[in-house]
Amino acid sequence: MGFYPERFNFVLAVCVLGSMSKSTWEREFDVYKKCGWSEKEILEAFRRNPSVMATSEDKIKAVMDFLVNVMGLQASLVAKQPNLLGLSMEKRIVPRGLFVKDLVSKGLFEKALLLRMFDIPDELFFKTFVYCYEEEKASELPKLYNEKLNLTAGGKLKTDKFKKIC
Repeated sequence: MGFYPERFNFVLAVCVLGSMSKSTWEREFDVYKKCGWSEKEILEAFRRNPSVMATSEDKIKAVMDFLVNVMGLQASLVAKQPNLLGLSMEKRIVPRGLFVKDLVSKGLFEKALLLRMFDIPDELFFKTFVYCYEEEKASELPKLYNEKLNLTAGGKLKTDKFKKIC
């Protein structure tokens, strides 16, 4: 399958494969196909991050639905960054996605860079995407991000994420 036995991904792939039956593997494979991934993309995603095949069907569908239908990304782009499937929908994918969607609509962000912003740590995300704009039209960005974060937490979040970092 293209794994190098001396690399950690090989060990992870063996663990994932060893933990599932053939029918489970096929069911996971079918879920990705229904989400628009080709067989080649599924296998490449598995090589990049073997844990994608251990991701629940509901999580796969939720992440793909949000990234493809809400954010307008192509399924093949998501397949090239399979680590996105391991990120929290409530804490990272949805708040950052909705926030950056607002930035794109204001002309402050290029859609081509969208996938990059999901992967980076919070501190770098805030520095790069929230606090980098000094323009008056972007002065409300920290408040906007907190609104998106609280929205995805169902209003249960009581802390100001930015005060923790700064």
